[in-house]
Amino acid sequence: CYNCGVSGATAQKALLYLHSQCLIYNPDYVVMMFGINDIRRDLYTENYSDDQQIQALKEQALQEHKAAYEELVRQTIVSGAKVILCCAVPYDDVNKKEEYNLRCQIALDESSAFLQSLAKKYDCHLVDFKTVMQSMLAKRDIIGADRVHPTPEGHHIMAQIFLKDIGEQDGYDFDTPFVWEQWNRERYDAEQELILVNFIEYCMLLKEGYVAKMSYEDRKRIAAERYAEYEDKTTVFPMAYQDYIQKIDSYSCYMGEIVKRTVF
Repeated sequence: CYNCGVSGATAQKALLYLHSQCLIYNPDYVVMMFGINDIRRDLYTENYSDDQQIQALKEQALQEHKAAYEELVRQTIVSGAKVILCCAVPYDDVNKKEEYNLRCQIALDESSAFLQSLAKKYDCHLVDFKTVMQSMLAKRDIIGADRVHPTPEGHHIMAQIFLKDIGEQDGYDFDTPFVWEQWNRERYDAEQELILVNFIEYCMLLKEGYVAKMSYEDRKRIAAERYAEYEDKTTVFPMAYQDYIQKIDSYSCYMGEIVKRTVF
């Protein structure tokens, strides 16, 4: 099992690295979950509720999300792999938190409805995180303070929903704590080496039109320029750029380490 996900990615961005980061492993199954970054949740504020231009941007984001999602499914099936689609986890618009409540679940609901039709059209498994987790929002600590990312308990619940929905177990076991095995922890730690590298590569540099045909030296130069723009070098983005500069030369070695720890 390879985690080919990229932090901050959308279905559109995933089309750029589907083959190089995922299908390169010749998988039997590919699990896909997009949505929260696709819908432009920044547009879902009370100030924008009656703005026709904003409404048009919301609709455009959803249409681009759907088109890219279907193309991901189509290309994956053509490669010979089966697809498991996952509805995005719910946005926490229920609990009181410091993070501004964007009330963007309506867009995620439309994405989920689209996935249902996509699953039928291409005969894919569909894992419905949304329905079960939405009913638990006010009862358990499953979504973090940013209203978007699941907590450790939320991830455990996601695992249980996934296993049931693909037919690997009959019911849910939400209360038995997850226990790391040593080999799994070591593999996870190796995988983390690539997370920030992929984030910068595909969601920052590629977003600006770079990367595709650039040398590592040019990529590092641009990343260094971006790093220098931050006054506070201890925040997430400058640290991610610094990590990228240090590790991009050894990228294939990190990927090889993950393969080794997965296969052997």
